Parts: sequence; C-alpha cells; structure tokens
Amino acid sequence: MAGRKPVTKKVINSPETCVDDNLRGVVAVYPALKLHPKHRVITVRTKNDTGRVAVLGGGGSGHEPFAAGMVGSGMLDGAVAGGVFASPPTGHVLYGIAHLYKYNSGGVIVIIGNYTGDRLNFGKAIEKAKIAGIKVEGLIVGEDVASSQNKTGGRSMVGEVIFYKLCGAMAQKGYELANIRDMAAEANKYMATLGVCLSACSLPGQPPLFEILADEMELGAGVHGEAGIRKMKLGTAREVVAMILDQIIDHLKLKAGDRIAVTIDNLGSTSFLEMNIISAETKDYLESKQIVVERIFAGHLKTSLEMHGFQICVLHLNKEHGDLWLELLDFPTDASGWTGGVASQSGDVDHGDDLTLLQADGREMTPGPSLSSKQQAVLKASLTAAATTLTQSEALLNKLDSGCGDGDCGITLKKFAQATLSYLEKADLEHPSSVLWALSEAAETDMGGTSGGIYSLGFAAASQALANAKYIDPAAWLSAWEQAMAAITKYGGAEPGDRTMLDTLHTAATAFRDNLNADLKTLLQKTADAAEAGCRATANMTARAGRASYVSLEHVSGEDAGARAAALWLRAVLDSIAQAY
Repeated sequence: MAGRKPVTKKVINSPETCVDDNLRGVVAVYPALKLHPKHRVITVRTKNDTGRVAVLGGGGSGHEPFAAGMVGSGMLDGAVAGGVFASPPTGHVLYGIAHLYKYNSGGVIVIIGNYTGDRLNFGKAIEKAKIAGIKVEGLIVGEDVASSQNKTGGRSMVGEVIFYKLCGAMAQKGYELANIRDMAAEANKYMATLGVCLSACSLPGQPPLFEILADEMELGAGVHGEAGIRKMKLGTAREVVAMILDQIIDHLKLKAGDRIAVTIDNLGSTSFLEMNIISAETKDYLESKQIVVERIFAGHLKTSLEMHGFQICVLHLNKEHGDLWLELLDFPTDASGWTGGVASQSGDVDHGDDLTLLQADGREMTPGPSLSSKQQAVLKASLTAAATTLTQSEALLNKLDSGCGDGDCGITLKKFAQATLSYLEKADLEHPSSVLWALSEAAETDMGGTSGGIYSLGFAAASQALANAKYIDPAAWLSAWEQAMAAITKYGGAEPGDRTMLDTLHTAATAFRDNLNADLKTLLQKTADAAEAGCRATANMTARAGRASYVSLEHVSGEDAGARAAALWLRAVLDSIAQAY
C-alpha cells in the first residue's frame, strides 16, 4: 500500500510461531531446563520437594533473555511467556504456579510487572491458586522514573530482573515466603530506572512502531516499543549518561556517600562497544558525585526486540538493608541470562600500566655498521623524498583503495610520511639499522592498522639484517630488503602474485639482485623500472591476500593501492640516490 512503512526483516519462521519457536530454542541450548509447551512455561527440572519457596516470573515475549533466560538456581524457578509484548493468559500463569508449588512446598512468590495486562492476568491466577489451596503471594514491581507519576506507579523495567535475583537468592537461602515478599516490596522503594532509545523496534511481521530522526533520541522509552516522554537531540555518551543519572539521583534523593548497585540494560541492538562506554561513563559520573558504586551489571537483560538504546537502573543500598541486598546480588546463580558473577564484585581498582615492562625502544642489539657523513646525507635526502612523495600522493592512493578497500590507503601512508619527516628533523642517522628500527616504531604507532603492521614488520626485519651486516653496501641493503619481504610473507600471508605491495617489492628486488655488478646508475634505473612494472602488473591479478581478496571481483580494478604506494616511494628513494652520485 502506498505510504505504508516497510516490514522490518527478522529471521523467524512466522510471526504466529515465533514465541513457541523461541522457547524451543531456549531448551535446545539449555536442556537442563524443562519446557511445558502447551502453557509456554519453562521451569527448572525437579523430582523432589525442595521444601523452600519458588519464584515465578514472566510476561510478554520480545524481552529476551527475560524471563526464561533468568530461570536457574538462585533466580527464577519458572517463567511463563506471553505473546510478543502481550501478557500471558491467566490459565498459563496458574499452570506455572501449580507446577512450582508441587515441588516447592514453601510456597510460590510471583513477581508481576507493573502493566495492566500483567496485573490482571497474574493477579487472577494468584487468586485462583489461593482458592485451590496453594500457598502463593504476588508482588507488583515497577521502578520507571519516566512514568512514576502515574496513579499505579512506574512501569516495570529492567528492575524486574533485579527482583528475580534478590528473591531467587533469598529463596535459595531458605527464607520464608512472607520475608521474601516484604524484602522485595521494600527494595522497590529504593530502585529507579530511566533510559533512552535511538531507534524503534518492530513486532514480527510489522513495520517500526514509531519514527525517530537520525540526530534524535527518545527519553523514557518503554520496553514494549513505546515512544518516550519526549524527543531530544542525541548527545555524546557522557552527556546522555549524565542527563539520565541526574534524574535518577534526584528521584532517589541520593547524596554523597550513598552506596548503590547499577544495572545497565541493553534494549536490543546496542553494541558491546557502546555498552562498555556507557558503563564507564556511568561509573565516572556517579563517582564524581561521591556516590559509591558497589556493583555494575550490564548487558542484555530485559530487551525490547531490536530497539537501539539502553536503560540505567539504580538500587540504593540503604543502611538498613543494603548489605543484605548486595549479598543477594552476589549470590551465585546458573541462570543463563544473568550477566553478573564473581568478576563483577569489587576488587583491586588500581588500574594502570606497568611502564617498566617495555624499554624505551624495545630493542636489544648492536647498532651494526655506521654510515659516513655523506652517506647519512644521502639517506636523509632519500627518506625525505619518499615521505614527500607519499604525502603528495594521498588522493591517488585513496582512489585506488576505494573500490576494494576502505579508501584510506593514502591517508594512512600520509600519517607515516609525516611521522618520518618529523623524525628526520633531529634524527641521528649514523647507524642505518637504528634508522630502520625508528621507522618500524613509527609505522606501528603513527600509521596503525594493517598497513602499519606490515610496514613495521618489514622495517624491523630490515633493521635486524643491517645490524648483523659487516659492511653497508648494496649487498647489505639487498639482504635487508629480502628479509623484510620474508617477514611480511611469514606473518601477513601474502606472496608475490597475490596483488599486494609485495609484487612491487619482489619485482624490484629481483632486478636489484640481477644488476648488483652493474654500475650504480644502471642498478638504480633497472630497479626503478622493475618496481613500476611490478606495480602495473597488479592491475591484471586476482587478489589472493589482503583486503581486496575479501570483496567481489567486480570491485577490484586498476592497480593495487599498496603496490602503487611502494612503487612511488621506491622511485623517490632511487632517484634521490642517483642525484647524489
């Protein structure tokens, strides 16, 4: 239909079967759990009465790993799944309660998310269970700051998972039903969550639930695909985290010296890189307020399908109950979806590098033969010429790299060239092995990436060869050249004929060896001509190594950018030497 938003792609069998297929997948991966397919319930496997309290959770699907992923010792004993973003029916919840009570005579505590559908369906199931003589209690939890002014209180966000953890640990420790319920009710007063989303999610077979511009974010987005309370311009991670935490701090009335546990929930498609940055900024901001961050838990806990965004949940570890709550959060669990563990607990936070591990240049060897003053001048002039040529060729090399690479060959080599020019301003050029080692270090630190690694390897191997040479003559330079190519092949995997810079270097080195006994002018000219020929030959080669080997042949045309770069700086070096002599 005209104007209708396109359906979002998902790897499912059908919208109608996706919930049941998801539950089958859970037990396929974790066969220690038991699936009750007709009622969409997953439980721990139990043969005998534990005598303790069992914990039941659940709600709509689409929030995975919530809730089935939180089933395991020390967390939930069972979870009941509804349709995507839909509460499970009363009968299914009642089945879950009855099954857990059969094997847990201490009773069942049911954690209910603060949504109308869940309140009604779970509540009715609890009342029917009580009529049937089952010892059961329910607790409605909700901690969302954005909806906290509603008559029924804030919506249940990722804090619901924290209640699973608190209650599950207490149950495992043998606490009675009333004690567990009272503890959770108290903890709910000291918990607050607020989040943002950068893009909407979509139900299976449907288009996105709302629209948001590329430079916007929704503050206070819910976990059922709801838009937030207002749109805001997207800021940096530091700015967004500070904005969220300011509101949570105000809501909980936190002050300097207060202890907290933080949960950072991935709403679906937020990358690990982003989540780690968010976690670091959260810790730094809270500590800048002199609030004591006892724990940070982060990851996919209660998601909203593929929504791009995150929530921050803070539990104030108050003086009366904080130590117990922290103990319960640290209590071991084998629930697959829980991201905490021993590594989450506080330890030595003295982060830093041991600068004594690496020496100034990381190199222990004799410098080898030295150069005369004239030779030093020639070396400096040739390196300057090579660096200048690479700087001037930035656009050409980027263009050659754009089809089969990421278009930055010229940029990368320009960085190296500029580092080389800076080095030459004050460098001691007496020992060429030391000069090549310095270039190896510059390639590693200033050039970076794959190209930096290749050049760094090559210069390091050439440096070692000159350090071991008896004299600095053409034969010594050839040996250094060949050892550099051997190192690149050994670690990079490329060989001549694979459409890389080695095609230029190998062809030129062969000509250099063939003309070692010729006069200097002939040696230099033949080598330069061979380098050009080796470079041009890559235009007709099939890439078998390097970035170009990963892309379709239709995108690989013209000379290889790395081969052209090598031909350019080789020509510059050889021409500079020829002019000096």
